[in-house]
Amino acid sequence: MTDHATPHEPAALAETPAGTPAEAATETFAETSTGTPAEFPAAPAAETPEEHEARLARRSARRRAAARWATATLVFALAGTGAALAVTAPERTDLPGLATPGDGRYTFPPLTLPPLPSGSSAPDRTGGKNALHAADLRYLLLPAPKEAGGSLTPALYPVPTASATGAPSASATPTPSPTASASASASASAGASPSTAPAGQAPADWVTCDAILADQRDPAELRALLLQDACRAATVREWTASDGTRTQIRLLRFGASFESWNVFSSLRSDARPNALPGAKSTSHSAWDTVEGVHLDAQESSAKGAKGTPNARVAYLCASDLVAVVTMTNPDGVPDAAFRQVVTLQSDLLA
Repeated sequence: MTDHATPHEPAALAETPAGTPAEAATETFAETSTGTPAEFPAAPAAETPEEHEARLARRSARRRAAARWATATLVFALAGTGAALAVTAPERTDLPGLATPGDGRYTFPPLTLPPLPSGSSAPDRTGGKNALHAADLRYLLLPAPKEAGGSLTPALYPVPTASATGAPSASATPTPSPTASASASASASAGASPSTAPAGQAPADWVTCDAILADQRDPAELRALLLQDACRAATVREWTASDGTRTQIRLLRFGASFESWNVFSSLRSDARPNALPGAKSTSHSAWDTVEGVHLDAQESSAKGAKGTPNARVAYLCASDLVAVVTMTNPDGVPDAAFRQVVTLQSDLLA
């Protein structure tokens, strides 16, 4: 008879062989529940008040160090910017140790040409009737430099009028005396009110044409030439610079370019100025050329204490104008100053 298990009796559990998945799972669980510290990091220990204070102190020190470096960087940047501005803002010649030694040149105000009368044009330098200068003769002279007490304010010219220009009229004819001719031009120019003089540049003085004769040791020939070519007007400007150099510029106006050329040719070959005993021609080939202006330069054979000639003269001819530049100094006229004055005066005539 076969035994049957009763319903209320549990069935016998089957034996599970060793190494089964159930046994492996049991072992894995046991290993996991008893894991090593590497697998389960221990919670950090509570920070003591002393350690907390030390950590805050280190953090505060790092912040202070960063702030100090940022402040130092800003200070160096501002100092560098200020130094750059201090070096670049002023003129190079105003900086100690960088100034270029003076060579005798002067400081002139900005040069501007005077306006032309209505309907007039600039000379075309062709030698014809259109080669005449119509501008006010007095404002074609080089102004005095700063070293002679001159103003550096740009000139503001009055409105030109027919009487203020000193230009010969269409009906003008040669007069028997250069003095009379110049006086007539000066009288006509005197009609301009003194209030019309420019604020930054005083006008030069009107003089008679034969005033230039006082500078010559033998004026008879030049007087005859001025009568022949009928000098129309004359003006002069003089100054003495702080270095002791005296400069005189005379400007003569003629009725045509061939008349001015006759006087210019005679002056450069035959003139005997009082300021230049034993005058001799000097080269000016290396000078800046000014188109339309003819130049002849001469110097005294006597030397000053600086080793340069104590007197120099330049004759200029531009269309209907002749200019005579004379510079004297017992210690010697600087080469650079003479060249500068002559070149700038040539620019105004061209």
